[in-house]
Amino acid sequence: LDCVAAQPTKAAFPPPYLPCGPSRCASSTAQVPPLTASMASGSSLAGQEVFAMKVMSTTGQHRITPMKTIFQSEASKLMQLEGHEHIIELRDTVVLPKINRACMIMDLATEGDLESVFHRIPKNQHEALSKLVAHEMTEALQYIHSKNIVHRDIKPDNILAFLAGTERNPRYLFKLADFGIAGEIDDDKEIDWPELPHQPMSGRAFRHYRAPETYPRGTGIHTRYFEAKADVYSLGVVLAQIHNNTILSSREPSLPITPAHANSLVKHMLEKDPARRASALACKRFLWVQEGATVILLKATNTSGGNGEISNSMKRLSIEH
Repeated sequence: LDCVAAQPTKAAFPPPYLPCGPSRCASSTAQVPPLTASMASGSSLAGQEVFAMKVMSTTGQHRITPMKTIFQSEASKLMQLEGHEHIIELRDTVVLPKINRACMIMDLATEGDLESVFHRIPKNQHEALSKLVAHEMTEALQYIHSKNIVHRDIKPDNILAFLAGTERNPRYLFKLADFGIAGEIDDDKEIDWPELPHQPMSGRAFRHYRAPETYPRGTGIHTRYFEAKADVYSLGVVLAQIHNNTILSSREPSLPITPAHANSLVKHMLEKDPARRASALACKRFLWVQEGATVILLKATNTSGGNGEISNSMKRLSIEH
């Protein structure tokens, strides 16, 4: 698909709309089934930047929400959050009405996702990984919450890995992605969560990443259905999994035993009562998060990396029927 040649129809999607830019992205749209969002990688083109393209159907609906609304909502939220170092950047949108598809063009996560990095680096670097993720994702959460947005789907698949630093010493940089089911804080709109205990709510997210107060009909602890602190709980599960070597496990999250200041942070993040749970801003006061600001985690040298490497989360994001 030559994005320059594609002629979007602005009437199909009201503002916010980004006009198509001069990028060239390769995508196979013919095989994208209805009710599915898929991610195609950008081709490697000499002298041009390479991007990822998220392709969504514009017909039908996912559960109770029209696909067109899902696309508009995610694109709108990404535009509100543009410019943050640890949030995936929306570069462009393209609407293809003749084939009922809409596309979001984003930065390509050449290093995959958090799970990919976790399994790629030596085990003795997992502590540094935890600090780095704690710092960068806390920064991301504080920012989106300041914009009155909750992510609702924090998990390793949606924490994407990029490279920063120098060509000789590339280091990992993480960005929060997939705002497909994100919403406004306390919008009183219940999400049509799956009922099965381990059924994916999007991609590979399972119930153990969800805060107790977000379960159907609630737990009686909190009066509001969903709030910003639920994102903090989900990130706490991710950090606990890094420490306990159980990433993407369906087991109940447990606190890391050592070091003590990691245990203290995760304990406050996994507090079942959201009124007592730490906010993203409060998490930044913990030593573990502060130390993450100085962590430099160099790219593992035993992998090929490059633009051809894309995680499963980059191939299929957000809307899993």
